[in-house]
Amino acid sequence: MNPKPSGIFRVLHTADWHLGKTLGNLDRTLEHQRFLQWLEATVIEAEADALVISGDVFDSATPPQSAVQLYFQFLASLHQKRKECRVVVISGNHDSPAQLDAPRDLLQLIGVQVQATLPRRDDGSLAPALLPLPSAEEPRLVIAALPFLRERDLRRGELGQDADTIRRELQAGIVACYRAAAEAARRWEGVPLLATGHLTALGAATSASEREIHVGGLGSVGADAFPDAFHYVALGHLHRPQAVGGRDHIRYAGSPIPLSFSEAQDAKEVRLLDFVGGRLVGNVPLPVPQTRHLIELRVPEESLAAALRSFAPPPAELPAWVELTILDAKGEKDLVQTAQLAARGREAEFEIVRVLLERESAQPLLETGGTDAVEESILASPKAVFAQRLKAGGFDEATQTALLTAFDELCDRLRELERSA
Repeated sequence: MNPKPSGIFRVLHTADWHLGKTLGNLDRTLEHQRFLQWLEATVIEAEADALVISGDVFDSATPPQSAVQLYFQFLASLHQKRKECRVVVISGNHDSPAQLDAPRDLLQLIGVQVQATLPRRDDGSLAPALLPLPSAEEPRLVIAALPFLRERDLRRGELGQDADTIRRELQAGIVACYRAAAEAARRWEGVPLLATGHLTALGAATSASEREIHVGGLGSVGADAFPDAFHYVALGHLHRPQAVGGRDHIRYAGSPIPLSFSEAQDAKEVRLLDFVGGRLVGNVPLPVPQTRHLIELRVPEESLAAALRSFAPPPAELPAWVELTILDAKGEKDLVQTAQLAARGREAEFEIVRVLLERESAQPLLETGGTDAVEESILASPKAVFAQRLKAGGFDEATQTALLTAFDELCDRLRELERSA
């Protein structure tokens, strides 16, 4: 990495750590440890002046103690080694605002600003949270720290409202928050302005490890929701790093490790941003080294043993985890055991953590985690059943998509109720 040029205010943008996340029953702590070690070293080498974490620090509202310990150890170590770097943390939809906000005053002593919720005015409306860095007296960057905005923050629901009304109110609420932040920041004319956010932007690519965060995706907004006053918009929630609406200054940093097999091919990154003279002059990716690969391997039954014997995963610090799909499975023998035997002795290179049997009928699936086989059919997936019924009902593609999105949100609401209980 080249030395930081004189006069540059440098920011690293990351998001969606999901500390405490598991893959089935497989622990991800080692991968998160390696990432945080790399991130600390990168902040120091880049001489970063600020680190922005755009939500979903934790994978759940009640993270395991090991995940909380990782978080605090990272912040404390970073402060010891680069006191000049300010850290800005916003909450995501997976985070508990109360849990994230509890150590706020203590963390401020080591240069960490937590914005789990937006402050409220006397009339109950949301007020912008603006953070001039490194100080209000000599600001070189202003951050409009907008966390994940829950439905109750954006609208006052009434009985009988239809989906279009809810969509309009949610989107209008989000747009109003960003416009208010841009307007309030005008007093720092000539200072670059960065906004954070944890939401879904229309047209961005999702993965299987995310879930909708507003009713049926009704809170999704377009790139035009962010005023031109923002020199950069640091987003979280979607796990694939990407720009929004073709605008390179509105970006998802993505998750630093692949959180599901659907992200196996993603190139993980953090963004390195350089600001000077009221402008964004640098916006480049820094690839995150992957210490463990997730690999989707599809092999015909007839060549299963030979394919596994010759399989060579990319080198990494930790053994790869493999999701194995056996094609044209006949079911005449224990293919799971065959796969495990063929991989025996290769534990230092890879581990088969899931086996899917794709039978000739292409309808039922047999899925295993580890060595235990579990019979599964389409009935094991409520969404698959619903999708089949939509197809059978003759709905057009647009209607099917809208109904599937609403179905996802109903499932999401049920999970939220179960988590709250």
